[in-house]
Amino acid sequence: MNKIYADLWQVPLEKRFGTLLSHAYFLKTPARNILISAFENLDEAAQLRELGGVNEHYLTHNHEISEGLSELKFVLGSTLIGHENIQKFFSGDVQPDLLLKGSGPFVGTDGFQAIYTPGHTDNNLCFYYPSPTGKNYLFTGDTIYLDNGRFKTLIMSSDGGNKQELVTSLKNLRDLPVDVIFCSVAMGNYEIVEVTQPEWHALMDEKIAELER
Repeated sequence: MNKIYADLWQVPLEKRFGTLLSHAYFLKTPARNILISAFENLDEAAQLRELGGVNEHYLTHNHEISEGLSELKFVLGSTLIGHENIQKFFSGDVQPDLLLKGSGPFVGTDGFQAIYTPGHTDNNLCFYYPSPTGKNYLFTGDTIYLDNGRFKTLIMSSDGGNKQELVTSLKNLRDLPVDVIFCSVAMGNYEIVEVTQPEWHALMDEKIAELER
């Protein structure tokens, strides 16, 4: 488990769909311990227990539902949470414990936000946390992801993705004061990207312009 900041850990790198590099993140707030995204190596769950366990486990979207999710849910004993539109992608033994309904944002007393950001799919969530460390974290799921060092977007129409909804989602994210970007997946090298506010605005403007062409 890689400690990134005083309240944030990165679960070791895994591969998803054969070629994508993926990290999950463990965040400790004053109110709760949160896992963002999923992972397959259950040995890491023991380290999460040593860090105080997981109260809430958030999925960014349906592409994080896997055969191993049921066992991970059992081992962690945490509340599994996604957007209501993710429900149709579940089957078998594993089911979400809590579904976030509507467009949100869903804000906790600790300032942690789950933000409904449809576009890549119809059930995407991004997560934002103004950390007491002084850094504002944004966990983007696959709403934006890294492809050999460049941020890109991808619309999965078969999973309810929609270009105009993605544009709206990016415009909403643009308004956030972001210091650090954590993607769920990357192609090539995986990076944690720190940005200034002008850099963040420029990035979002670029991605929005690409979609609006």
